[in-house]
Amino acid sequence: MKRIIFLVLSFIFFLIVSARSQVFKSSGMQNAGYSVYAIDAETGRVIFETPQVSLVPASVMKVITTAAALEILGPDFRFHTQVGYNGQIVAEKGLLDGDLVLRGGCDPAFYSEYFSEYYKGTFESWAKALDRKGIRSINGDLIVDLSNFDGFSVPGGWVWEDIGNYYGAGVSSLSYSDNLYRIHFSSAGDSGKPVTISSISPAIDSLRLINKVLSANSNRDLTVVYGAPGSFSQIIEGTIPKGASDFVVKASIPDPARCAAIEFIKVLKSSGIKLSGKILTVSHLKESDFNPIAEKESPVLRELIVPLNHESLNLFAEHLLLEIGRARKGVPDLAVSVAALKEFWTEKKVFIDGFYPTDGSGLSRSNGICSRTLAEVLRYMYLGSNRDYYFNSLPVAGKSGTLQYAFKGTKLENNLCAKTGSMTRVRSLAGIFANASGKAVIFSIITNNFEGTQTETGHSIEELINELYTLDATPAGPGK
Repeated sequence: MKRIIFLVLSFIFFLIVSARSQVFKSSGMQNAGYSVYAIDAETGRVIFETPQVSLVPASVMKVITTAAALEILGPDFRFHTQVGYNGQIVAEKGLLDGDLVLRGGCDPAFYSEYFSEYYKGTFESWAKALDRKGIRSINGDLIVDLSNFDGFSVPGGWVWEDIGNYYGAGVSSLSYSDNLYRIHFSSAGDSGKPVTISSISPAIDSLRLINKVLSANSNRDLTVVYGAPGSFSQIIEGTIPKGASDFVVKASIPDPARCAAIEFIKVLKSSGIKLSGKILTVSHLKESDFNPIAEKESPVLRELIVPLNHESLNLFAEHLLLEIGRARKGVPDLAVSVAALKEFWTEKKVFIDGFYPTDGSGLSRSNGICSRTLAEVLRYMYLGSNRDYYFNSLPVAGKSGTLQYAFKGTKLENNLCAKTGSMTRVRSLAGIFANASGKAVIFSIITNNFEGTQTETGHSIEELINELYTLDATPAGPGK
């Protein structure tokens, strides 16, 4: 009897919400997949749910990754990037008879624009540290040590149209400046004309950029950069607005570690420190060949996840995923890290049916997840010791990040905080708000393969959540 009552109540709530929400009644959702789950944050009682199907989550995947990182690595976790040397210092000659070593620490924020003040002057301070050691010239090479993570990689499942663009930049043991560079264009006053590249910053030696971009009447950036990690040959095509004197497009750096090394050498030179050799990259370096001189710690993890979730930084999320693998399995390997992520949430008794993670950021279309999984992870964090750190990292409706313009003029403005997700034919949202009764409600919504625009679907999702705002928790179902 209890089960029958629960099913009837659930069906009634479903009819109430679906009848009033554009998400379910609009023609754009007739052939779409969708999954919704809303629960009372304190008790876990279900407020509303649809049948649970595994869907592509887009960037709400970061809900899972950042939560696991806080729990596994801890809110005070830091990355460490170091400079040191091998060989001998001949102080009376001001000479390092050996190599200078720049050791990557897998820090995604190293010289990031989101922490520009924090890292400002790091290379200069390292040059001063060398001077204090009596090093004024280096009779050797600059060794870039990538031992902490071998190579420069993007996850499987990322599409060709993404990986050359700034948001598709792969991870590196020595990530630098968000692993992106800026292409500055100027365009003609007429549409359909070739545009000119005026500059690239930072300058990248050996880069061969094939420019196929045209001017257009559209005022949007409609360019795509094609380029594989490690390849210094890239193609950019598409359109930018006509009549632009300095239109900037961001692309992924082919080799961020080398770019960092070049910038460091520039600082050494301006500080009067001479380097006789060249830049060499190594994947493995014996500890006996590394004598540390100085290091730069990253901001603590609880600070790193704020821009990660507010601005949906794929690079940061992928770095954290690899650290999860390193912490739990001793190996910062993608496949190992993905398995460790799933294993962790299994241990926490989170619903993981249909959970198929392939990256940490959600950029891969191979990811699959049910809305219930997202909601249960959010509730786990709500009841845990890292609650404030976690929810403070999420954008606030009508105020910050990717929700800055959402829910304006509604009861959810400055009330709801959530992670957004979007890619072609995918729109998702997962977070928390206080409902009309003052109860904390955790929700998750994923839509796939809808017709219409992202904006239209986003407005429909907002309407659904505004309806959920008026509902209270239903009695718990069997086994709840």
